[in-house]
Amino acid sequence: MVNPAHGSPMSHKLIVGTIAVIAGGYVAYKTGSDFQFVKFVPHSPEEIERRKRENVGLKMTVTDETTLDLTPEAKERIRKRIIEQQAKAGDTEK
Repeated sequence: MVNPAHGSPMSHKLIVGTIAVIAGGYVAYKTGSDFQFVKFVPHSPEEIERRKRENVGLKMTVTDETTLDLTPEAKERIRKRIIEQQAKAGDTEK
């Protein structure tokens, strides 16, 4: 008798899992850049030297200006796409 297959080999699962993690990371990176909940403010060289002298590590502060709203650049890009799609839809109706 022939044994039934028990599923895909482990190497296939590893490859598919790696591709899925990379794709998910890329999607999270691209969509995360459109939101304003994380704001990076670079430090001046003097501030960097002071922080090194005082041995200040990572410091995160929560401000009232950070929101889950889209950035102005993302809003403009979405607005342009909607206008283009409406123009294409108007052209196909005629």
